[in-house]
Amino acid sequence: MAPTDRRLSVLIGAGVALGFLLIQIGEVTVSDGADMLAVSQAILHHASFAVPAANGAIGRGGHYYAKYGIGLSVAVLPLLAIADVVAIVVKHQSELESFAASSSMPIVMGLLTTALWRSSRKLGAGPRWATVLAVGAAVGSYALPYGKDFFTEPLTALGIALAFNELLSDRYATAGLALALAVVTRPEAVVLVGAIPLVVWVSRGFRHALICGLAAATGVVVDAAYDLVRFGSLFSSGYRGESFSTPFLRGAGGLLFGTNKSLILFAPIVILLVPACAWLWRENRYFVLLAITNFAVFFVLAALWHSWQGGWSWGPRLLLPGLLPAIALLARANRLQRRIATGLLVVGFAFSAATLLVPTEAQLRDHPLPLNGPSILRQYELVPTVVSYSVDHLTVKVHVAGASQRYLSLWQVNLGRELGDEGLLFGLVGTIVLLAALVFVMARARPLLVPPPITSRVTTAAGPKPLM
Repeated sequence: MAPTDRRLSVLIGAGVALGFLLIQIGEVTVSDGADMLAVSQAILHHASFAVPAANGAIGRGGHYYAKYGIGLSVAVLPLLAIADVVAIVVKHQSELESFAASSSMPIVMGLLTTALWRSSRKLGAGPRWATVLAVGAAVGSYALPYGKDFFTEPLTALGIALAFNELLSDRYATAGLALALAVVTRPEAVVLVGAIPLVVWVSRGFRHALICGLAAATGVVVDAAYDLVRFGSLFSSGYRGESFSTPFLRGAGGLLFGTNKSLILFAPIVILLVPACAWLWRENRYFVLLAITNFAVFFVLAALWHSWQGGWSWGPRLLLPGLLPAIALLARANRLQRRIATGLLVVGFAFSAATLLVPTEAQLRDHPLPLNGPSILRQYELVPTVVSYSVDHLTVKVHVAGASQRYLSLWQVNLGRELGDEGLLFGLVGTIVLLAALVFVMARARPLLVPPPITSRVTTAAGPKPLM
């Protein structure tokens, strides 16, 4: 890529990361995330994988171990180490570690945006359209709340997007290592270790497929070793009583049309991805095959999983690693198609925008619970209630179960709840710093996005004409 493109992709990713840092929740609120954070703390503090009984399943030696992949737990270790250093001065170690873990997701979303921007650009999108697609993937669908808390799906999607970006540049070893990242983060992605190299074999030859597959297999080795250490078997991960037991048609129907889980509703941009495969096929069938294969793997696995809903989560959570890398299929869209796609991304943002203020767990206080997961309409209905409660209890720490469900899902509010007026002051200073950084990044990116005047352009015969 041209140096200008590389610089712009980093600036766009930094802008998205800063934006999510401004609105993140600042604590780990979901049980899966708490289990993975417990692993990080065990590694950092005790050089062990064993966690408290509440955060795992019983394994070797009578100890308890989390049942999830180790990728996210390891990825946040540097942030937790920084939090521990800060805690020497300001105390509140537990809260700082939770804040650090939550802060990792904005960074992951920024890196994912950079990877998608570069892939879109390599597929023929102009700089501005690549920006719309990359930023739209992060904020124009139900991925929006997953940049605020502590989930594995964004990191898994990042590994896959990096792999696709490397494959488009014929870098097969690094593509395999990126796939390995996805595998150690969500072990069911092991299917990609066979599926993606098969696409490479068909499109680029056996030698390149072998290089990619061998590098990706390092993720399988890590997963197997982690299982052996925890549960004494290469094939036991602690998922006891959980299996791929849902009839496929039932799960597939729920993922596409189910109440509060419809992919079409939560990510309306998916409507254009099917025709986008046809638009891009002649230009780059290699990427089309990669994107279709990846999406099919996650769709089939999610449809068969006993909890195809992905537990209590916003939208069809389990499909995110399949959906987000596929957004680059729209790289070669024409002017009309770009307008339609932009409109669908705006609609997708509107459907999930309430999650920026109201935690999706707030609906767990409803009786009866919404079917299959939190509802879009109910999320908006809760905005006035949550805002009012947060204002009335801004510096009051409520000592009841599920207290965080009552407050705005913003780290500034949580600081006030935990530390009182001092926390609000820290929140204000942090917000000003992040806003200043975001303005600086946008100012640096704008000249690279806005084309120069016609009189100053140099016309060349070589190279594809930018689409936008």
